[in-house]
Amino acid sequence: MSIKTGAKLADLRKRHGYSQEALAEKLGLSRQAISKWERGESSPDTDTLIALAQIYGVSLDDLVNHTPTSQTAPTEAPVFTPSPQQQTPSQPQAPSVAQAAQNWRKKRQQKPLLYPNLASKLLKFPFPIIVLVIYLLLGFVAKLWHPMWILFLLIPAYYHFALISARASSKKQFLLGLPVIEVALILFLVIGFFFSGWAWAWVLFLVALVYYWYIAVSYKEKKQGDAADD
Repeated sequence: MSIKTGAKLADLRKRHGYSQEALAEKLGLSRQAISKWERGESSPDTDTLIALAQIYGVSLDDLVNHTPTSQTAPTEAPVFTPSPQQQTPSQPQAPSVAQAAQNWRKKRQQKPLLYPNLASKLLKFPFPIIVLVIYLLLGFVAKLWHPMWILFLLIPAYYHFALISARASSKKQFLLGLPVIEVALILFLVIGFFFSGWAWAWVLFLVALVYYWYIAVSYKEKKQGDAADD
């Protein structure tokens, strides 16, 4: 992102009375991300641009083409209108980035996030360090190096949950994104190693598949019922 574009975002933020910290909290991001945009060191993604446009009450085109109040508008050059004899057939023009983003917004009609602040809190928590400390304690004190390595499988499941928390805009999307398979695998290993239940613990994977099927079918029927009521 250019410094000029960063100045536009900074001007809009100040005009609407937001500090960098307040805007970051509202977007579920860090203050450093806001600062980098305004210094021209990075660019917000399309989803964030849409969220900014909603916060400021402007269209995406106005957001991208916004002129800071500290700048004066350049003097417009006189427009030359050719006579009918001089006019040539108009050529189709490619849409600008702002127009493409606005068209994409109309098609997608993005809903607000369900849990905009949960992901940032989860990512700040030092979960891998906690897991490592517990594993080392169990290893040195109780000599449970095996099978307590299973604890490390909790780390990808934890961040999988944090990721879906940051992106889900509907309950169906959130439920389908939960780390059910990872949890089934962890329970399968625990039951197998500690209770020798390998012969029947595979049922957990079947339960996970039934879970995904149930969520997909039930929300599909609910959507069809809502359409029929309308």
